[in-house]
Amino acid sequence: MKSYNQSNQSLMTEKQKEILNSALKLIAKQGFQATSTRSIAKEAGVSEGLIFRYFQNKKGLLSFMLNEGQNKLLKMIQPIEKLTHPKVILKHIISLPFNLTMDQKDFLKIFYSLRWQMNLDQSDFLKQLTPKVKSAFKSLNYSDCDSESETFMMIWEGAMVYVLLNDPKNSFLVYETLLSKYDL
Repeated sequence: MKSYNQSNQSLMTEKQKEILNSALKLIAKQGFQATSTRSIAKEAGVSEGLIFRYFQNKKGLLSFMLNEGQNKLLKMIQPIEKLTHPKVILKHIISLPFNLTMDQKDFLKIFYSLRWQMNLDQSDFLKQLTPKVKSAFKSLNYSDCDSESETFMMIWEGAMVYVLLNDPKNSFLVYETLLSKYDL
């Protein structure tokens, strides 16, 4: 039997993937407290006992989901590592909220909700973006790179939340405005 702490999706069974996908969809829509393991099992087309077999309990399932989601988001920012021009780095980072898949949006809805409810620290995903932003502003010779990068990340997170909470019909305009603001 696979451990619920295992974070390699390629080793997961189809049933585990189905449980995770169903949990992600339901928790993003209803919230963690309002989503029962019974409803997750029903949505996934499995027995409730299978959830407990794979993940021990609902918190174990949530922990696994958060870990998997975090890993996917970290993979999403890996291309930034290869970028060298500071304006290209900033442009790529600005584009992230506007290019999320539905699964990424669902994960981030859960992450932000839990972050606010449980006062969680920033994710590894966000912690890795901040130094890249700071380095980009330093390369662009901004006088106060710390304040500028903090302001940039506040605006960026605001854009992320906007995209998550709305179905932004004007997202392209918002994206273009952010690019213009930073002369990208």
